[in-house]
Amino acid sequence: MSRRQLKSRAASGKVFTTTSSSGFGAFSSTSTGSTLSYLSEPPDFSSISDANVVVSFKNLLKKDGTTKAKALEDLITYVEAHPFEQGGGAEEPVLEAWVQLYPRTSIDNSRRVRELSHTLQFELMKSARKRIEKYVPKIVATWLAGTFDRDRVVSRNATEGLSSFLTTPEKVTQFWKRCQPQILEYASNAILETKDTLSDERSTSTDDAEAKYHRVLGGSLALVLNLLQKLDAADVEKHQENYDKFFEAEKAWGSAISNDPTVRKLSCQLLLVCLGKRRNAVEAELPRLSKVYIAEGLKSSQSGSASDYIKALTTMSAEFPSIWTSDYRGKKSPSSRLKIFLEKGSQGSAVTFWDTLSQMLASLPSGIIPDDIEGAIDFMKVMKLGITRREEPRSNAVSAWTCYLNTAKHFLQLLLDEASIHRFIEETVFPLTEQYLFPVPERSSWASGAQLPVLIKAYTLAATSTNTELVGAIKKEWERLKEEYKTHMRNSLPEASKDHERSQKAIADEGSRWFALVGLILEGHAKTTDTERPIPDIPTGPSLELLQEGLKLLVSRNWKPFGAAATVESAFKNSSLLFKKQTPASNSLVQLLKGSVLETTETLLVSSSAPYIFSSIISLGDISGREQDFVQLWTTAIEAILPYMDESGAIQGVAKLVASKPSASLARQESRFQSHIVETCIKCACGTLTAGWTLFNAAIGFDALSELSEGQLARELTAHLTAPAGPASPGVLKALMLIAQKKPSILSQDQDTHMSLMMSLLSLSERSNANPEVPTLRTLLEHPLTGKSNLVEIIRQNINDVGPNSLGIDTLVQQTVQVQKAHGGLEPGSLVPDLKIWDKELSVFLDHAPDASLSLTSSLGSSYFLVSTASETSTANIKRDRSGCSIPGRMAMYTAQLLEFVLELGTLHLDKQVDLVVYLAVTAEIVADQLTIMDNEKIWKNLDIDEANIDAENLVSSARKVVSTLAANASGWRDGLGKDQSPVVRGVFSKLLEMAKSLSPSGLYSARVLSALLESLTENHGFPSSAEDWMAKLDVLKSSPTAVLPAVALMTGLGESLSVGKSVSNFCNRLVSDIAGASPQSEKSLVTLALLNACMPIYEIGLLPVANNRIVFAVRQITSWLETPETLDYRHAAEVCRSLRYLLPCIKDVYGAYWERAVEFCIHLWTEDSKEPLNNRLPYIHASLRLMSTIQSIEEPNDDLVDVLQSTSEKRSIAILELLKLPRDKETQPLQIMDAIICREVEKLPLEHVQDLSDLYGLVAVDSRAIQTAAFTVLHKALPAAQEELALDVLLEKKTAQLPHELLSLLLEAPTLEAYSDEALSLFPTSIRSYLLTWHLVFDAFQAASFKVRSDYAENLKTDNYIGPLMNFTFDVLGHSAAQGLNLDKANFTVEHIRSYDLKLADAEPEERNMQWLLIHLFYLVLKYAPGLFKAWFIECRSKQTKIAVEGWMTRFFSPIIISESLDDVAKWAATQETPAEDERELLVKVSRPAKEVTAGYEVDELHAAIAIKIPPAYPLEGVSVVGINRVAVNEKKWQSWILTTQGVITFSGGSIIDGLAAFRRNVVGALKGQTECAICYSIISSDKKMPDKKCQTCKNLFHRTCLYKWFQSSNQNTCPLCRNPIDYLGADTKARRGG
Repeated sequence: MSRRQLKSRAASGKVFTTTSSSGFGAFSSTSTGSTLSYLSEPPDFSSISDANVVVSFKNLLKKDGTTKAKALEDLITYVEAHPFEQGGGAEEPVLEAWVQLYPRTSIDNSRRVRELSHTLQFELMKSARKRIEKYVPKIVATWLAGTFDRDRVVSRNATEGLSSFLTTPEKVTQFWKRCQPQILEYASNAILETKDTLSDERSTSTDDAEAKYHRVLGGSLALVLNLLQKLDAADVEKHQENYDKFFEAEKAWGSAISNDPTVRKLSCQLLLVCLGKRRNAVEAELPRLSKVYIAEGLKSSQSGSASDYIKALTTMSAEFPSIWTSDYRGKKSPSSRLKIFLEKGSQGSAVTFWDTLSQMLASLPSGIIPDDIEGAIDFMKVMKLGITRREEPRSNAVSAWTCYLNTAKHFLQLLLDEASIHRFIEETVFPLTEQYLFPVPERSSWASGAQLPVLIKAYTLAATSTNTELVGAIKKEWERLKEEYKTHMRNSLPEASKDHERSQKAIADEGSRWFALVGLILEGHAKTTDTERPIPDIPTGPSLELLQEGLKLLVSRNWKPFGAAATVESAFKNSSLLFKKQTPASNSLVQLLKGSVLETTETLLVSSSAPYIFSSIISLGDISGREQDFVQLWTTAIEAILPYMDESGAIQGVAKLVASKPSASLARQESRFQSHIVETCIKCACGTLTAGWTLFNAAIGFDALSELSEGQLARELTAHLTAPAGPASPGVLKALMLIAQKKPSILSQDQDTHMSLMMSLLSLSERSNANPEVPTLRTLLEHPLTGKSNLVEIIRQNINDVGPNSLGIDTLVQQTVQVQKAHGGLEPGSLVPDLKIWDKELSVFLDHAPDASLSLTSSLGSSYFLVSTASETSTANIKRDRSGCSIPGRMAMYTAQLLEFVLELGTLHLDKQVDLVVYLAVTAEIVADQLTIMDNEKIWKNLDIDEANIDAENLVSSARKVVSTLAANASGWRDGLGKDQSPVVRGVFSKLLEMAKSLSPSGLYSARVLSALLESLTENHGFPSSAEDWMAKLDVLKSSPTAVLPAVALMTGLGESLSVGKSVSNFCNRLVSDIAGASPQSEKSLVTLALLNACMPIYEIGLLPVANNRIVFAVRQITSWLETPETLDYRHAAEVCRSLRYLLPCIKDVYGAYWERAVEFCIHLWTEDSKEPLNNRLPYIHASLRLMSTIQSIEEPNDDLVDVLQSTSEKRSIAILELLKLPRDKETQPLQIMDAIICREVEKLPLEHVQDLSDLYGLVAVDSRAIQTAAFTVLHKALPAAQEELALDVLLEKKTAQLPHELLSLLLEAPTLEAYSDEALSLFPTSIRSYLLTWHLVFDAFQAASFKVRSDYAENLKTDNYIGPLMNFTFDVLGHSAAQGLNLDKANFTVEHIRSYDLKLADAEPEERNMQWLLIHLFYLVLKYAPGLFKAWFIECRSKQTKIAVEGWMTRFFSPIIISESLDDVAKWAATQETPAEDERELLVKVSRPAKEVTAGYEVDELHAAIAIKIPPAYPLEGVSVVGINRVAVNEKKWQSWILTTQGVITFSGGSIIDGLAAFRRNVVGALKGQTECAICYSIISSDKKMPDKKCQTCKNLFHRTCLYKWFQSSNQNTCPLCRNPIDYLGADTKARRGG
């Protein structure tokens, strides 16, 4: 039903809310016949106005369920479209038609049809309202019958329709009451229907016919059943005749043996109701009911209805016992029928079946159940067969056997003689107990009854009997079972036997079952002692005797038969009531146990019986009244065991002996025992005694340790938890976890122990290989018993001191957050590092002069050349954590995170705020420099470890963020006023300014922080002109040593904002003037240059606020130093280049020698053979490169400069190439910056300046990516240019072309996938990049090479199998080796990516994608230029998986491109063919791209010798095929040889179709060379496609054979047509031709 239908149904329920006489009284006396038969007349549809509705109704008469369902859906749509509000709803003829069709439709075999029929009925009720009331009598029974449909969907649909107007139980009852006649009439008619009347056997299967029949029959029974249930006797009596009519039908009662379980259930339920409301009618039918229910029903299948059946039969038997006797008319006795029924069990019914059956058997009249011994035993056997059937549900077992035992009890009351009683109980009851205790396959049929509830009932059946013979029988049985068990124990296999363990386990299992049963019996005895019928304790004596025998057996056989020991344990655990009474037998047993343990301790400990015996001792402690015996026995056992504590058996025994509260209390009082337990627990945790965990668990779990022992254990475990920087001991961690979970107070009794343990756990939790239990354990221990956390002290220790075991900063910050949350009143200053320690530790790193190359990356630039140190302190012995970080680094990281997540800076004292920010910022700048040059032995020992590198980068960014945040909130920083951060920033500024006055590393880094601070302040708050006065007060714009670094910081920090002020302009003029008189040997000149180079970037290049004449003098002075460049050290050289870069553009119009000197100086710096370390050379090389770039970019240069640049062009190119060869030991940022500039310059070099390529090949293999790129860029342009000359040399000198050996040498060490981890591979290592770029260069050579040179190159690569490793590596990386090749569409690689590789664009991509792109492009180049080599590799590839993946991948992504390009090449070649000679013709070529085919034809006498070259989808792996289209001028053999030759040329020339076409043309032209026309037909080709081949020996003219023969026939003479001389015509087909 649709949601809309449901909604409308619910909404319209208010329409039918009354059952008054005006509503339903009109049909109270109306009757109707059954319309269920398929033979009933169809309705008359002629009155229906809508033709579509007529079609739908007619479709309802068809046999197909789908057609009917569609018709019903259409009708529902029609009715919904005609609501009551529009014209009163559906028209009358529609209602009449539906009323006739509804009954048959509602019982259709299609569930969907039945469902929709009830939906349509409800929709019609809504639509027609009052008008349909007159039809209700005809359809009410059908509708109600639908509510009993066994399909829930159909039933719910019908019920919901009725519920919409029958909204209360009273209305429902009233409705059934009023409709009683119609329902009874429908039911009476329906019950008379048969399969043949309901279904047409011609079109209905037997199963469908049966289903419909049972549906109708069940509906009929259900209707009457509900009438009887819902209505009272008076209402039923009013229509007695109708009920009688219904029950007259044979099926009314006979349905109890129907084939359908639902029908059977309804029939049985109907009988039960009738016994209450129609008792007299039932009594009149007793013979018939006896026949149905006893004669027929007991032997028929009642599967699915047995519960209802037995309930009906039981009730009827109680009401009318005569159905078993006088009313029974069956051929066989009712007893035999009953046994048949019992043999089938419950037939899948619920557990209530057996309860009801028990009632029925008890109510049967005498004579039905046999009273002789044979009959009784046979009856019980039959009953047991039913209970033990495989189909019987296991959940029914207890109830079934209870029924069985109740029946047995009934028989025992019938049997009178002693022999019969003994035999009956032995054969029908005792096997249950025996099978339970000693199960054997022969008694497996009793297994389902061997359950304790059943056995207790079996025991009480005989034991509580008043019959003394029966009680005596059970006593004898227990004695027999005892003796049998004794025999089993005595005969159990010895230890030497291979089945010893299995044999003893069997004994143990028997003992467990024995004492489980005995325990329940004794509990029952104890509960019923004071009752009228107490349960006797018959098994007590045999059980105690059995235990005595077991203990004696154990001692005599050295405790080897552990099955007997397990039996003893079971007795103490499960049958403790055996020992509760102080009887001689039980006392004797306890004493025997005590003596046995004491006398044979050593033997006991090494035996398998020990755990069971010790467990028995513990169980004795739980028995009331045996406390004293337990203390004595436990103490005896412990004293006996202690001497053997090193043995595994003793440890397990002790574990058992402390595993209870009474025993643990005793253990705490034994001091000697305590020391043994602690020692064993420590050995166990340390892994030297693996057998001790049981004792550890027991000692902690049952609180067996004294307080002193607990403290000792906690201290020892904490000490053994971890070695320095090592992993946690798993055993110790496990031990601590057990303690924390079971008794955490042990670990927090001592504060020092607790603090040490917390420290170790925090350290362990931050390691990558940390045990997952560490955080859990730490959480359990964070709050000791004192309530005061030790975390604050731990944090302080780990910040102010450091070692390999120090906690990580993240851990410390997390703990700080927790402490702050837990203890909000903590003094903020207590959480920050000790600034004195920070200052002291930081000073060690500030004793070292910074690396010169840092001047490239720092904003202070030249200032790095000015600082010096008196002496350098070694950093080798600096304290560091396990990641190599020193105390200042840790303090800085901690402070940065503290300020971000925990601490408000403003909560500290102002001085502490200032110091904290200064130390943080200075430390971060030192770390930034270490990152820049990847230096060692600085704040971090080294940064090669990824984790350390990330931490360092995070520190720098966090510290700079702190400074920038402060600056953003300090608008009044210059005077330090305001409530924001201005006072702090003013304090930081003043402190940094003071520190920067020292020309030392400390001053340098202070100046660097100061510069960054000023830059951030300027960005946030600007720099007004009024700040000039402020700068004047600072008094730092001067050349004195104390003002150098402050001045540089001021100028670099404030930057361009100073360009409008006079103070800096004046300062710049003074500096330029000072340079004019400076000397290169003076340190003062270096200071002046450094200040000038810091000042000039404030202004745009070429716009210095200095007079030209001053600049000219300064430039002349500086360039005069360049006449002897070797006298300048690296600092002066760098500063000179930097200053000239700004000064020279200002005098670009001035002529002079300084232009040449500047250029020559740059060339000198690039080519000199300097002994300086590379880091010292980097500043002046970088500065000279930038200087040269600036000179070259000067607009409108003067003639001197133009001449210099032209004259030094080649020299500069060679010098730049020399820079590529500089030794590069380590990648640093300064080096990368320089290499990037070199790379850009190399790209601009003219190719004619690159003479010798041999030195450049090796540079492709260096570790520097920039140098690789530069070398590749040059070679990428130079190699193709060199191929034209090479091709000429090969042609003239007839030599074989070779790829450069230097290039091929780079391919020798091919990378493999196994050599790199996935992570390393994703970073595109330089070694792989070098290898792949080399291959790119190889194919660059191929690209511009001629056909001959390409062939030589391919042979060159084939000789040493260079292509194989490339293919292997390519397909390993791209996933083909694992059958998961890279999907280029999903990876967003387009056709352009495949065809070309742009190095610059690729380097901007992620490294892994860069590598994939290059591999994809190289594979494309292999297919294009060396397909033969790829095909050879493919054939030799041993992995079928790889081959399948590669072929499919190539065919999908690459073959279409290769094919397209091949066709394009053919089309281009065809369009640009050379003009043929006079006697030749062009090759006519047609390219069909859709068909991937090339057609070529050569015209001969208006005919074409034509071939087709077909390119397969898997080209070039699969070769092209050449086929002939039109053979001309040659015979078939010759033609085929041409085709094969063409195909061979293509195959062996690298797949070149053009070469194949050229070969075909040469063959045709060669064949036609010298051929003349036939003098007879004036054609070269004859009708049989042959050329003239018959020559006249006189005139030497050629003729076609066929033409000559025709001439002979027409002229009647054998003479030459031209010279008339005789010709001998010798043709192989002469006779044939003549015949023709």
